[in-house]
Amino acid sequence: MDFEGMPEEKRRALLESLAAAHSGASARAAGVLAGPATPDRPDVPIWEYRRHVSEHPEVDLADLIAVRFPMLFHGTDEFTITSAEEELEPAPIAAPNPVTLDQVLGMWEHLHDAGVVRWDSERRLVELIRPMDDYAAAIADWWAGAQCDSS
Repeated sequence: MDFEGMPEEKRRALLESLAAAHSGASARAAGVLAGPATPDRPDVPIWEYRRHVSEHPEVDLADLIAVRFPMLFHGTDEFTITSAEEELEPAPIAAPNPVTLDQVLGMWEHLHDAGVVRWDSERRLVELIRPMDDYAAAIADWWAGAQCDSS
């Protein structure tokens, strides 16, 4: 299974189809439609970005957050491709409190600490190791804590 993304020709055709059906929608493409995984991505999971930067002063956090990596869904060969940067992009409807980089990295740290995700070093991808309901519950748990922290 190729977790790096879909063939570029197919991706472009899907984006064109999306744009034809919904004006401007292709500009908001995410996941595999936004493009392939970063080919030379480092062997560093997103929840370790802060630590990695602190231990490697030559690495810029801005470069790490732009890295697109595959995320494999639990129990399937289905995947998406994401990055910290993609999670910071504004939603189609403006949120009253936009998500910050600290929150994105904190969420991933929480998902890892909760045992919901792990890093596959060989394939340089994040694997959801528990069902999607567990993932959603861990996100809700993190979000409740994040809201309390911001009060």
